Amino acid sequence: MSKPQKITETSLIQRNETKFLASALGEEIVMMNTDNGDYIGVNSVGSDIWNLLTEPTRVDELVTKVGELYDADEAQLKTEINEFVQRMLKQDMIVVTG
Repeated sequence: MSKPQKITETSLIQRNETKFLASALGEEIVMMNTDNGDYIGVNSVGSDIWNLLTEPTRVDELVTKVGELYDADEAQLKTEINEFVQRMLKQDMIVVTG
């Protein structure tokens, strides 16, 4: 696992394609950690976030992009995305690039 890092609104994050193989399964994505063989399933919203992280993206830009896809309260969306990003970091699904 990665060392704990603090992710802020201005952190640049990107999906960790060197450690995960991903495959679409309907609207969801199933990923396998190539280091340990663990599988992770991600729902449709998580799949959209994963797909948005092909290039380094600031967390606040990610919130804006997801907000364009879903009709949701901005404060709640920000909170939920920040929590999801922290879980992704803990599982090495993303890397902080800046």
